[in-house]
Amino acid sequence: MDFKYQKAVQFFENEEYVKAYPLFDELLLLYRGTDKAEEVYYYYCKSEYERGDLLSAAYHLKNFSTTYKSNIKAEECAYLAVYCHYLLSPKYSLDQANTYKALDELEIFLDQYPESSFSQDCLELKSKLELKLERKSFENAKLYYTTENYKSAIHAFNLALQEHQNSVFKEEILFLQLKSYYLLAENSVESKQEKRIKDAIIAFNQFKNAYPKSEHTQESKRIFKQVKLLRK
Repeated sequence: MDFKYQKAVQFFENEEYVKAYPLFDELLLLYRGTDKAEEVYYYYCKSEYERGDLLSAAYHLKNFSTTYKSNIKAEECAYLAVYCHYLLSPKYSLDQANTYKALDELEIFLDQYPESSFSQDCLELKSKLELKLERKSFENAKLYYTTENYKSAIHAFNLALQEHQNSVFKEEILFLQLKSYYLLAENSVESKQEKRIKDAIIAFNQFKNAYPKSEHTQESKRIFKQVKLLRK
C-alpha cells in the first residue's frame, strides 16, 4: 500500500495524472477509515480534475470541501468544483442548464468563502457566464427579427431587457426593436396601424433618450421620418 501510494504521488507530481488516477482510485478503498484517507481523496479529486473528467471532478471536489471543511485544501477544492461547472457551460447557442448550474455554484462558494483569495476569479467567471446568457437571449430575439416575425421579435426583445436590464446588447436591442415596430406598422392592416405607429414613435424616443450618440442615430431618425409618413 505504501509503495502504491508513493508511486501514485510520484505520478501526480510529474503531472502524469492518467497514471496517478487509477492508483488513487484503488487506494481510496485500501485507506478507507485511516488517517491517510483524507490525503488520498484530495489527490484522487485533483487527478480527476487534471485529467479532464469535469462532471465527476466537480462532484468529488465539492464533496471533499464539505466533508473535510477544516482541511487547508478545502477552499481550493470548493473553487475548483465551481470552475469545473464553469468549464461545463456550453457555447451560448446550446441549452444553458449548465450555465445556470455554474452560476448557482458560484453564489454558494461566494457565500461560504466571502474573503476567499478566489473571489475575484469567481466574479470574473460570473460575468462571463452572465454575458453568455445575455447573448443567447439577444440572439434568440434577433432571430425573430431576421425571419421577419416582427411581433414576436418585439416581445422577445422586451423579455431580453427584463431578464438583463443592463445587457451589453441593450443598444442593439432597442434599435432592432424600433425597426421591428416600424416594419410591423408598415405591414399592418389599417385598423391596427395607428396604434403600431404610436408604438414605433415611443420606441424611437426610448432609443434616442437612452443612446443620443449611438452609431444608429441617423438611421433611427430616417426610420422615424418613415413612421410619420405612414399617417399620410
